[in-house]
Amino acid sequence: MTLLICNIGTRDLVCADLPKPNHAERAWAATILERYPELRPALSLPIIGKALRYLASEAIIPAQVILIASDQDTAADPSFRAGDTCHSAAVIARMLSDGSTDLPVLPQTVVEVWIIADPEGRGGDPSDYDLVLAFLERRLAALAMAYPHGSAFLEVTGGTPAMTTGLLIAGAEMFGARSELLSVHPRRERPATLGAGRRLLAAPLRATLMSNAATCAYDAALRTFTVERTTIGDRLAPQALETIGPLLAYAYCRYNFDFPGARAALATVPDAALNADVFADLVAQVHAPDRRDLLAEVYHGAAVRYTGGLYADFLTPVVRFEENVLRLLCLERGVVFADREGNADDDGSFIDRTWLRAQSFTLRRDRDDNRNLSSSRSLMRELVGVLTRAHNEDLHLLLAAIDQMQALAYLRNELTHSLDGVRKTDLAVRFAGHRSPAAAADTIVPHMAQIYVQVSGRTLPPSPYTAINTFLARLLQPETP
Repeated sequence: MTLLICNIGTRDLVCADLPKPNHAERAWAATILERYPELRPALSLPIIGKALRYLASEAIIPAQVILIASDQDTAADPSFRAGDTCHSAAVIARMLSDGSTDLPVLPQTVVEVWIIADPEGRGGDPSDYDLVLAFLERRLAALAMAYPHGSAFLEVTGGTPAMTTGLLIAGAEMFGARSELLSVHPRRERPATLGAGRRLLAAPLRATLMSNAATCAYDAALRTFTVERTTIGDRLAPQALETIGPLLAYAYCRYNFDFPGARAALATVPDAALNADVFADLVAQVHAPDRRDLLAEVYHGAAVRYTGGLYADFLTPVVRFEENVLRLLCLERGVVFADREGNADDDGSFIDRTWLRAQSFTLRRDRDDNRNLSSSRSLMRELVGVLTRAHNEDLHLLLAAIDQMQALAYLRNELTHSLDGVRKTDLAVRFAGHRSPAAAADTIVPHMAQIYVQVSGRTLPPSPYTAINTFLARLLQPETP
């Protein structure tokens, strides 16, 4: 169901046999109504006629044609009231339904005249921006509900600047991406067309994507992009539009530590040459990450969750980071881990019994020499302590820094077994002491960064999410005309 909504101004109706006096639209159009049968052959519609012929050429028959006109209250300034277009709209409505033009015949029930008015129904000034916009918002809201599907063509050439602005804003607001702008030029036969809804909504939708990305809500960004792809793609380079979806899918997978999914997402990009250097980095980062790469990934995951205020979610990568720091220290000193089946596995949850038997020490909780020993944070911490002493390594400052994070692990476990929430103050107290202010929690992420550098022997790589979001912002930049 297609709608055509037209602003009616003083240039919309022409009569070759009856010249129009200056600033006397109301009286002139009233005369045409009185002499309609006589003057009908001399009448033409230079603006609306082009719009209707354009729709006809596209095999579009409007289900409703709205003519927006003015009929100011008698208290208005007489010189302003003389320019009202209410009678002009009545003439146009009659012309559209009488079948005597080269335009498609429209039944009288299809054509409706709207008079700009205040909420009480009093005719208002068509140059009053606030009044016109409020009027159109009321009327177009009801029209959009009556016609929930199909395009709404907004013919904005006629009328006052306030009418043009009001129809653009209210039309795009009420009809969204299905609103289409028709702008008629006197020297061109076909109107210029523009998806008004797409153009006006594109920027806010792009801002929404960037806002989602800033908080790593890539799943929400991807859903928005999938639903509003056409609108968001207004004036974007075709290659950019083809890249945004896979990039958001990649970011979503990566945020959830799904490296296979991240690799698969970028594999769907049709032409990576658009930003070959960026893609090369993003692909390489998830291709074959080593343990130190993955530990940095856990750190960055914790950092973005803390920045976003997701304190309960933040605790999970914090605990994961601490335990995997200890695991890395164990692996570097020869500890052999095993899986449940007894196979050697660096990520296994058991300490291999054969390896334990070969050591000169016995761990405190090791009471069964016939089974692999179940691993834990405390067990790995004990192992690191024993092994560093055996090798005369002085890691007491590093181990103290790691131990400082243990209270956060306890907090995370307590939350798992309760229905309590977690506040920034809770993080601060557990990490820095009982009387610590909430701001002390801000030192947790930098503390983790220092541990990473000491344990890995590497500089902490930059956040992948910063690179992803910078790339996304670049893709969302409209092409210049």
